[in-house]
Amino acid sequence: MKKTFVLLTEATLSSEKATLNFGSDNDIVVPLAVVERIYRYDKSPEKAKIASKFVDYISTFSMKDLLSSKGVKQSNGSSLRIVDCETISPEVNSLHNMTELYKRAFQVCLDLAKSSKYPVVLISQNPSVRLKAEKLGIKSQEFKDEIFPLPRDQYKGRAEVFAAKSAIDKLYADRSLSINAIYQYNNIAWHENMFVTISSEGSSTIARYTDGKLVPLMYQDNKAFKPDNAEQKMFMECLLAPPDIAPLVIVKGGAGTGKTYCALAAALHSLASYGPVSTYEQILVGAPTVTIDEDLGYLPGDINDKVSPYINGVQNNLIEIFKQNGENITGGKEKVTKKECKETVNMLFEKSLIEIQAIGFLRGSSIANTFYFLDEVQNIKPEIMKDIITRLARGSKLVLAGDPTQVNTPGLNERRNGLVYASEKFKDISRCWQIELDSKKTVRSELAMIAQEIL
Repeated sequence: MKKTFVLLTEATLSSEKATLNFGSDNDIVVPLAVVERIYRYDKSPEKAKIASKFVDYISTFSMKDLLSSKGVKQSNGSSLRIVDCETISPEVNSLHNMTELYKRAFQVCLDLAKSSKYPVVLISQNPSVRLKAEKLGIKSQEFKDEIFPLPRDQYKGRAEVFAAKSAIDKLYADRSLSINAIYQYNNIAWHENMFVTISSEGSSTIARYTDGKLVPLMYQDNKAFKPDNAEQKMFMECLLAPPDIAPLVIVKGGAGTGKTYCALAAALHSLASYGPVSTYEQILVGAPTVTIDEDLGYLPGDINDKVSPYINGVQNNLIEIFKQNGENITGGKEKVTKKECKETVNMLFEKSLIEIQAIGFLRGSSIANTFYFLDEVQNIKPEIMKDIITRLARGSKLVLAGDPTQVNTPGLNERRNGLVYASEKFKDISRCWQIELDSKKTVRSELAMIAQEIL
Protein backbone atom coordinates (compact mmCIF):
# COMPACT_ATOMS: atom_id res chain seq x y z
CA MET A 1 0.00 0.00 0.00
CA LYS A 2 1.28 3.42 -0.92
CA LYS A 3 2.48 5.59 1.98
CA THR A 4 3.72 9.09 2.63
CA PHE A 5 6.95 9.12 4.62
CA VAL A 6 7.93 12.32 6.44
CA LEU A 7 11.69 12.45 7.13
CA LEU A 8 13.27 14.35 10.01
CA THR A 9 16.87 15.60 9.93
CA GLU A 10 18.74 12.45 10.98
CA ALA A 11 16.59 10.28 8.73
CA THR A 12 17.32 12.53 5.75
CA LEU A 13 21.04 12.33 6.54
CA SER A 14 21.08 8.59 7.32
CA SER A 15 22.78 7.92 3.96
CA GLU A 16 23.75 9.76 0.80
CA LYS A 17 20.56 8.59 -0.92
CA ALA A 18 18.19 8.41 2.03
CA THR A 19 15.18 9.70 0.08
CA LEU A 20 15.49 6.69 -2.25
CA ASN A 21 15.31 4.16 0.60
CA PHE A 22 11.54 4.12 1.11
CA GLY A 23 10.21 2.23 -1.90
CA SER A 24 9.57 3.16 -5.50
CA ASP A 25 5.84 3.89 -5.26
CA ASN A 26 5.72 6.06 -2.13
CA ASP A 27 5.76 9.80 -1.48
CA ILE A 28 8.75 11.19 0.40
CA VAL A 29 8.23 14.46 2.25
CA VAL A 30 10.97 16.56 3.83
CA PRO A 31 9.54 19.39 5.97
CA LEU A 32 10.87 22.83 5.08
CA ALA A 33 12.06 23.19 8.69
CA VAL A 34 14.29 20.15 8.16
CA VAL A 35 15.69 21.58 4.91
CA GLU A 36 16.53 24.80 6.77
CA ARG A 37 18.34 22.78 9.45
CA ILE A 38 20.21 20.68 6.90
CA TYR A 39 21.40 23.78 5.05
CA ARG A 40 23.37 24.85 8.12
CA TYR A 41 24.08 21.39 9.56
CA ASP A 42 27.32 21.29 11.59
CA LYS A 43 27.03 18.44 14.10
CA SER A 44 29.58 16.05 12.54
CA PRO A 45 31.83 16.26 9.47
CA GLU A 46 30.47 13.01 8.01
CA LYS A 47 26.85 14.11 8.25
CA ALA A 48 27.76 17.62 7.11
CA LYS A 49 29.09 16.14 3.85
CA ILE A 50 25.82 14.28 3.31
CA ALA A 51 23.90 17.47 4.16
CA SER A 52 25.84 19.34 1.50
CA LYS A 53 25.11 16.61 -1.06
CA PHE A 54 21.42 16.67 -0.16
CA VAL A 55 21.29 20.42 -0.75
CA ASP A 56 23.02 19.88 -4.11
CA TYR A 57 20.56 17.07 -4.91
CA ILE A 58 17.38 19.06 -4.34
CA SER A 59 18.94 21.96 -6.24
CA THR A 60 18.85 19.81 -9.39
CA PHE A 61 15.05 20.06 -9.33
CA SER A 62 12.74 23.00 -9.86
CA MET A 63 11.95 24.61 -6.50
CA LYS A 64 8.43 25.24 -7.72
CA ASP A 65 7.95 21.53 -8.46
CA LEU A 66 9.48 20.47 -5.13
CA LEU A 67 6.97 22.66 -3.30
CA SER A 68 4.02 21.47 -5.38
CA SER A 69 1.44 18.90 -4.25
CA LYS A 70 2.84 16.34 -6.71
CA GLY A 71 6.50 16.96 -6.00
CA VAL A 72 9.24 15.67 -8.29
CA LYS A 73 9.90 12.16 -9.53
CA GLN A 74 13.09 10.51 -8.26
CA SER A 75 15.23 7.99 -10.15
CA ASN A 76 13.55 5.03 -8.44
CA GLY A 77 10.03 6.23 -9.27
CA SER A 78 9.11 7.65 -5.88
CA SER A 79 8.08 11.28 -5.48
CA LEU A 80 9.93 13.84 -3.36
CA ARG A 81 8.53 17.09 -2.11
CA ILE A 82 9.18 19.79 0.47
CA VAL A 83 6.24 20.82 2.63
CA ASP A 84 5.72 23.51 5.26
CA CYS A 85 2.82 24.32 7.56
CA GLU A 86 1.03 27.65 7.64
CA THR A 87 0.18 27.61 11.35
CA ILE A 88 0.88 25.32 14.29
CA SER A 89 -2.19 24.03 16.08
CA PRO A 90 -2.68 24.48 19.86
CA GLU A 91 -2.49 20.68 20.21
CA VAL A 92 1.04 20.62 18.78
CA ASN A 93 2.08 23.77 20.63
CA SER A 94 1.09 22.19 23.92
CA LEU A 95 3.81 19.53 23.61
CA HIS A 96 6.61 20.01 26.14
CA ASN A 97 10.34 20.05 25.33
CA MET A 98 9.78 20.06 21.57
CA THR A 99 11.79 22.42 19.38
CA GLU A 100 10.19 24.57 16.69
CA LEU A 101 11.52 22.16 14.06
CA TYR A 102 9.71 19.18 15.60
CA LYS A 103 6.49 21.14 16.03
CA ARG A 104 6.52 22.22 12.38
CA ALA A 105 7.24 18.63 11.32
CA PHE A 106 4.37 17.30 13.47
CA GLN A 107 2.02 19.86 11.95
CA VAL A 108 3.12 18.88 8.44
CA CYS A 109 2.20 15.26 9.28
CA LEU A 110 -1.21 16.27 10.62
CA ASP A 111 -1.94 18.45 7.60
CA LEU A 112 -0.90 15.68 5.20
CA ALA A 113 -3.05 13.14 7.03
CA LYS A 114 -6.12 15.36 6.50
CA SER A 115 -5.49 15.86 2.76
CA SER A 116 -4.09 12.45 1.79
CA LYS A 117 -5.89 9.14 1.34
CA TYR A 118 -2.61 7.29 2.05
CA PRO A 119 -1.09 6.59 5.50
CA VAL A 120 1.37 9.21 6.73
CA VAL A 121 4.40 7.89 8.62
CA LEU A 122 6.95 10.02 10.48
CA ILE A 123 10.49 8.63 10.26
CA SER A 124 12.62 9.29 13.36
CA GLN A 125 15.24 7.47 15.42
CA ASN A 126 14.36 9.48 18.53
CA PRO A 127 11.97 7.42 20.76
CA SER A 128 10.74 10.57 22.52
CA VAL A 129 9.76 12.11 19.18
CA ARG A 130 8.02 8.91 18.10
CA LEU A 131 6.07 8.72 21.38
CA LYS A 132 4.84 12.28 21.05
CA ALA A 133 3.98 11.69 17.42
CA GLU A 134 1.86 8.71 18.39
CA LYS A 135 0.20 10.87 21.06
CA LEU A 136 -0.91 13.19 18.25
CA GLY A 137 -2.19 10.24 16.25
CA ILE A 138 0.76 10.27 13.85
CA LYS A 139 2.18 6.88 12.90
CA SER A 140 5.95 6.71 13.36
CA GLN A 141 8.75 4.38 12.37
CA GLU A 142 12.45 3.86 13.06
CA PHE A 143 15.05 3.91 10.30
CA LYS A 144 18.49 2.38 9.85
CA ASP A 145 21.27 4.92 9.92
CA GLU A 146 23.77 3.64 7.35
CA ILE A 147 26.54 5.98 8.53
CA PHE A 148 26.28 5.52 12.30
CA PRO A 149 23.97 2.51 12.88
CA LEU A 150 22.68 1.34 16.23
CA PRO A 151 24.72 -1.53 17.76
CA ARG A 152 22.12 -4.10 16.75
CA ASP A 153 22.32 -2.90 13.12
CA GLN A 154 26.10 -2.71 12.85
CA TYR A 155 27.78 -5.00 10.34
CA LYS A 156 29.06 -8.25 11.84
CA GLY A 157 30.76 -9.74 8.79
CA ARG A 158 29.14 -13.13 9.38
CA ALA A 159 25.83 -14.97 9.15
CA GLU A 160 24.41 -18.41 9.91
CA VAL A 161 22.46 -20.24 7.20
CA PHE A 162 21.03 -23.67 6.49
CA ALA A 163 21.37 -25.91 3.45
CA ALA A 164 21.11 -29.54 2.40
CA LYS A 165 24.17 -31.71 3.04
CA SER A 166 24.55 -32.13 -0.70
CA ALA A 167 25.12 -28.37 -0.93
CA ILE A 168 28.10 -28.59 1.41
CA ASP A 169 29.50 -31.50 -0.59
CA LYS A 170 29.13 -29.44 -3.76
CA LEU A 171 30.89 -26.47 -2.10
CA TYR A 172 34.05 -28.55 -1.62
CA ALA A 173 33.79 -30.55 -4.83
CA ASP A 174 33.36 -27.49 -7.07
CA ARG A 175 35.17 -25.02 -4.79
CA SER A 176 32.13 -22.77 -5.03
CA LEU A 177 28.40 -22.83 -4.36
CA SER A 178 25.52 -20.73 -5.67
CA ILE A 179 23.64 -18.88 -2.94
CA ASN A 180 20.48 -20.36 -4.45
CA ALA A 181 21.44 -23.58 -2.64
CA ILE A 182 20.95 -21.82 0.72
CA TYR A 183 17.51 -22.07 2.31
CA GLN A 184 15.71 -18.71 2.23
CA TYR A 185 18.73 -17.02 0.67
CA ASN A 186 16.55 -14.03 -0.29
CA ASN A 187 16.13 -13.17 3.40
CA ILE A 188 19.87 -12.60 3.85
CA ALA A 189 21.62 -9.27 3.28
CA TRP A 190 24.63 -10.50 1.31
CA HIS A 191 27.81 -8.41 1.54
CA GLU A 192 31.14 -8.97 -0.18
CA ASN A 193 33.53 -11.18 1.84
CA MET A 194 30.87 -11.98 4.45
CA PHE A 195 31.57 -15.24 6.27
CA VAL A 196 28.80 -17.81 6.38
CA THR A 197 28.40 -20.76 8.72
CA ILE A 198 26.42 -23.36 6.75
CA SER A 199 24.63 -25.89 8.94
CA SER A 200 23.13 -29.13 7.68
CA GLU A 201 21.97 -32.33 9.38
CA GLY A 202 24.10 -32.00 12.49
CA SER A 203 27.24 -30.77 10.73
CA SER A 204 28.48 -27.36 9.66
CA THR A 205 31.18 -25.65 7.65
CA ILE A 206 32.39 -22.11 7.03
CA ALA A 207 32.38 -20.38 3.65
CA ARG A 208 32.92 -16.85 2.35
CA TYR A 209 30.62 -14.91 0.05
CA THR A 210 32.36 -13.30 -2.92
CA ASP A 211 31.37 -12.34 -6.46
CA GLY A 212 27.84 -13.60 -5.93
CA LYS A 213 28.80 -17.10 -4.75
CA LEU A 214 30.12 -18.98 -1.72
CA VAL A 215 33.68 -20.33 -1.61
CA PRO A 216 35.43 -22.48 1.03
CA LEU A 217 38.14 -21.04 3.27
CA MET A 218 41.49 -20.92 1.44
CA TYR A 219 44.13 -19.52 3.78
CA GLN A 220 44.02 -21.58 6.98
CA ASP A 221 47.39 -22.51 8.48
CA ASN A 222 47.49 -24.15 11.91
CA LYS A 223 51.20 -23.39 12.16
CA ALA A 224 50.29 -19.73 12.54
CA PHE A 225 47.60 -20.21 15.15
CA LYS A 226 44.97 -22.80 16.04
CA PRO A 227 41.64 -20.97 16.40
CA ASP A 228 39.55 -21.58 19.52
CA ASN A 229 36.20 -21.03 17.80
CA ALA A 230 34.54 -20.44 14.43
CA GLU A 231 34.83 -16.65 14.62
CA GLN A 232 38.59 -16.83 15.27
CA LYS A 233 38.87 -19.17 12.29
CA MET A 234 37.14 -16.55 10.13
CA PHE A 235 39.47 -13.89 11.53
CA MET A 236 42.56 -15.95 10.69
CA GLU A 237 41.27 -16.32 7.13
CA CYS A 238 41.22 -12.51 6.92
CA LEU A 239 44.69 -12.19 8.44
CA LEU A 240 46.41 -14.88 6.35
CA ALA A 241 44.88 -13.83 3.03
CA PRO A 242 47.60 -12.13 0.91
CA PRO A 243 47.74 -8.33 1.16
CA ASP A 244 46.85 -7.92 -2.51
CA ILE A 245 43.63 -9.86 -1.82
CA ALA A 246 42.74 -8.51 1.63
CA PRO A 247 44.78 -5.37 2.34
CA LEU A 248 42.23 -4.09 4.88
CA VAL A 249 40.84 -6.17 7.75
CA ILE A 250 38.32 -4.83 10.25
CA VAL A 251 37.67 -6.83 13.41
CA LYS A 252 35.28 -6.01 16.23
CA GLY A 253 35.04 -7.84 19.52
CA GLY A 254 35.05 -7.48 23.27
CA ALA A 255 37.96 -7.88 25.64
CA GLY A 256 39.54 -11.32 25.56
CA THR A 257 38.12 -12.46 22.24
CA GLY A 258 41.61 -12.76 20.74
CA LYS A 259 41.81 -9.70 18.46
CA THR A 260 45.40 -8.79 19.35
CA TYR A 261 46.63 -12.33 19.89
CA CYS A 262 45.37 -13.64 16.53
CA ALA A 263 46.63 -10.60 14.64
CA LEU A 264 50.13 -10.77 16.08
CA ALA A 265 50.32 -14.56 15.60
CA ALA A 266 49.42 -14.16 11.92
CA ALA A 267 51.84 -11.26 11.52
CA LEU A 268 54.76 -13.20 13.00
CA HIS A 269 53.91 -16.19 10.81
CA SER A 270 54.28 -13.98 7.71
CA LEU A 271 57.26 -11.88 8.85
CA ALA A 272 60.33 -12.04 6.62
CA SER A 273 63.59 -12.93 8.40
CA TYR A 274 61.58 -14.64 11.10
CA GLY A 275 58.38 -16.46 10.15
CA PRO A 276 57.99 -19.39 7.72
CA VAL A 277 56.22 -17.13 5.20
CA SER A 278 58.04 -14.00 3.97
CA THR A 279 55.15 -11.67 3.22
CA TYR A 280 55.94 -8.60 5.32
CA GLU A 281 59.23 -6.86 6.08
CA GLN A 282 57.97 -5.30 9.29
CA ILE A 283 55.17 -5.30 11.85
CA LEU A 284 53.83 -1.94 12.99
CA VAL A 285 51.59 -1.64 16.02
CA GLY A 286 49.53 1.51 16.50
CA ALA A 287 49.52 2.93 20.00
CA PRO A 288 45.87 2.46 20.99
CA THR A 289 45.15 5.72 22.80
CA VAL A 290 47.32 8.08 20.75
CA THR A 291 45.25 9.67 18.01
CA ILE A 292 46.35 11.55 14.94
CA ASP A 293 45.31 14.89 16.42
CA GLU A 294 46.84 14.37 19.86
CA ASP A 295 49.96 16.32 20.83
CA LEU A 296 52.68 14.05 22.21
CA GLY A 297 55.28 16.79 22.47
CA TYR A 298 54.89 17.29 26.20
CA LEU A 299 55.85 13.68 26.92
CA PRO A 300 59.56 13.01 27.61
CA GLY A 301 61.85 10.87 25.44
CA ASP A 302 61.76 9.70 21.84
CA ILE A 303 58.71 8.28 20.10
CA ASN A 304 59.16 4.80 21.62
CA ASP A 305 59.39 6.34 25.09
CA LYS A 306 56.28 8.40 24.43
CA VAL A 307 54.10 5.49 23.36
CA SER A 308 55.64 2.63 25.35
CA PRO A 309 53.09 2.94 28.19
CA TYR A 310 50.42 1.95 25.67
CA ILE A 311 52.01 -1.23 24.35
CA ASN A 312 52.40 -3.47 27.40
CA GLY A 313 49.45 -5.50 26.20
CA VAL A 314 51.11 -6.04 22.83
CA GLN A 315 54.36 -7.21 24.42
CA ASN A 316 52.49 -9.56 26.76
CA ASN A 317 50.65 -11.07 23.79
CA LEU A 318 53.92 -11.61 21.91
CA ILE A 319 55.46 -13.33 24.91
CA GLU A 320 52.41 -15.57 25.23
CA ILE A 321 52.55 -16.44 21.52
CA PHE A 322 56.18 -17.54 21.78
CA LYS A 323 55.43 -19.43 24.96
CA GLN A 324 52.50 -21.29 23.40
CA ASN A 325 54.37 -22.07 20.19
CA GLY A 326 57.53 -23.10 21.99
CA GLU A 327 59.64 -20.87 19.76
CA ASN A 328 62.85 -19.32 21.01
CA ILE A 329 65.32 -16.91 19.46
CA THR A 330 66.85 -19.60 17.27
CA GLY A 331 63.48 -20.73 15.94
CA GLY A 332 63.61 -24.08 17.72
CA LYS A 333 60.61 -25.99 19.03
CA GLU A 334 61.93 -27.05 22.42
CA LYS A 335 60.24 -25.85 25.58
CA VAL A 336 61.22 -22.27 26.39
CA THR A 337 61.14 -20.16 29.51
CA LYS A 338 59.38 -16.85 29.94
CA LYS A 339 62.78 -15.16 30.06
CA GLU A 340 63.68 -16.57 26.64
CA CYS A 341 60.35 -15.39 25.28
CA LYS A 342 61.05 -11.87 26.55
CA GLU A 343 64.48 -11.98 24.93
CA THR A 344 62.88 -12.99 21.63
CA VAL A 345 60.43 -10.09 21.83
CA ASN A 346 63.24 -7.66 22.69
CA MET A 347 65.26 -8.95 19.74
CA LEU A 348 62.40 -8.31 17.33
CA PHE A 349 62.09 -4.74 18.61
CA GLU A 350 65.86 -4.15 18.55
CA LYS A 351 66.03 -5.26 14.90
CA SER A 352 63.02 -3.05 14.12
CA LEU A 353 61.12 -6.06 12.85
CA ILE A 354 58.38 -4.84 15.18
CA GLU A 355 57.87 -1.15 15.83
CA ILE A 356 55.40 1.00 17.68
CA GLN A 357 53.92 3.73 15.52
CA ALA A 358 52.06 6.67 17.02
CA ILE A 359 49.15 7.52 14.75
CA GLY A 360 50.06 11.20 14.92
CA PHE A 361 53.25 10.44 12.95
CA LEU A 362 51.40 8.93 9.96
CA ARG A 363 50.98 12.18 8.05
CA GLY A 364 52.95 12.11 4.83
CA SER A 365 54.13 8.53 5.38
CA SER A 366 53.61 5.59 3.04
CA ILE A 367 53.49 2.18 4.67
CA ALA A 368 54.76 -0.53 2.29
CA ASN A 369 55.34 -4.28 2.80
CA THR A 370 54.12 -3.98 6.37
CA PHE A 371 51.62 -5.68 8.64
CA TYR A 372 50.06 -2.75 10.50
CA PHE A 373 47.87 -3.56 13.51
CA LEU A 374 45.89 -0.66 14.93
CA ASP A 375 43.91 -1.38 18.08
CA GLU A 376 41.22 0.55 20.00
CA VAL A 377 40.00 2.16 16.77
CA GLN A 378 36.66 2.91 18.43
CA ASN A 379 38.50 5.73 20.21
CA ILE A 380 39.49 7.40 16.93
CA LYS A 381 37.32 10.05 15.30
CA PRO A 382 35.60 9.00 12.04
CA GLU A 383 37.08 11.91 10.11
CA ILE A 384 40.60 10.61 10.88
CA MET A 385 40.03 7.21 9.24
CA LYS A 386 40.76 8.49 5.74
CA ASP A 387 44.17 9.79 6.90
CA ILE A 388 44.99 6.36 8.33
CA ILE A 389 43.78 4.05 5.57
CA THR A 390 45.27 6.13 2.75
CA ARG A 391 48.77 5.63 4.22
CA LEU A 392 48.74 2.00 3.07
CA ALA A 393 51.03 1.20 0.11
CA ARG A 394 51.56 -2.00 -1.90
CA GLY A 395 52.38 -5.20 -0.05
CA SER A 396 50.82 -4.05 3.24
CA LYS A 397 47.90 -5.18 5.34
CA LEU A 398 46.10 -2.88 7.76
CA VAL A 399 44.13 -4.45 10.61
CA LEU A 400 41.67 -2.13 12.37
CA ALA A 401 40.55 -3.60 15.68
CA GLY A 402 38.40 -2.52 18.57
CA ASP A 403 35.23 -2.82 20.59
CA PRO A 404 32.45 -0.30 19.75
CA THR A 405 30.98 -0.69 23.24
CA GLN A 406 34.20 0.48 24.95
CA VAL A 407 34.46 4.11 23.84
CA ASN A 408 36.16 6.58 26.17
CA THR A 409 37.01 9.45 23.84
CA PRO A 410 34.92 12.61 24.37
CA GLY A 411 32.51 13.25 21.50
CA LEU A 412 32.41 9.61 20.39
CA ASN A 413 29.97 6.84 21.28
CA GLU A 414 29.10 3.26 20.32
CA ARG A 415 27.55 4.51 17.07
CA ARG A 416 29.78 7.39 16.06
CA ASN A 417 33.41 6.25 16.12
CA GLY A 418 36.15 5.41 13.64
CA LEU A 419 35.72 1.63 13.86
CA VAL A 420 31.99 1.57 13.10
CA TYR A 421 32.38 4.28 10.45
CA ALA A 422 35.07 2.34 8.57
CA SER A 423 33.15 -0.92 8.95
CA GLU A 424 29.95 0.45 7.44
CA LYS A 425 31.74 2.31 4.64
CA PHE A 426 33.82 -0.71 3.57
CA LYS A 427 31.32 -3.56 4.03
CA ASP A 428 30.80 -4.00 0.28
CA ILE A 429 34.38 -3.32 -0.82
CA SER A 430 36.11 -6.42 -2.19
CA ARG A 431 39.52 -5.56 -0.73
CA CYS A 432 38.15 -5.28 2.79
CA TRP A 433 37.43 -8.37 4.89
CA GLN A 434 35.54 -8.05 8.17
CA ILE A 435 34.50 -10.11 11.15
CA GLU A 436 32.94 -9.52 14.55
CA LEU A 437 34.21 -11.92 17.18
CA ASP A 438 31.68 -13.32 19.63
CA SER A 439 32.14 -11.53 22.96
CA LYS A 440 30.63 -14.52 24.74
CA LYS A 441 33.57 -16.65 23.57
CA THR A 442 36.32 -14.90 25.50
CA VAL A 443 39.61 -16.76 25.77
CA ARG A 444 40.19 -15.22 29.18
CA SER A 445 38.62 -16.36 32.44
CA GLU A 446 34.96 -16.97 33.23
CA LEU A 447 35.11 -13.85 35.41
CA ALA A 448 36.26 -11.79 32.44
CA MET A 449 33.26 -13.05 30.46
CA ILE A 450 30.88 -12.10 33.26
CA ALA A 451 32.44 -8.66 33.62
CA GLN A 452 32.15 -8.10 29.87
CA GLU A 453 28.39 -8.64 30.08
CA ILE A 454 27.40 -6.95 33.33
CA LEU A 455 29.77 -3.97 33.73
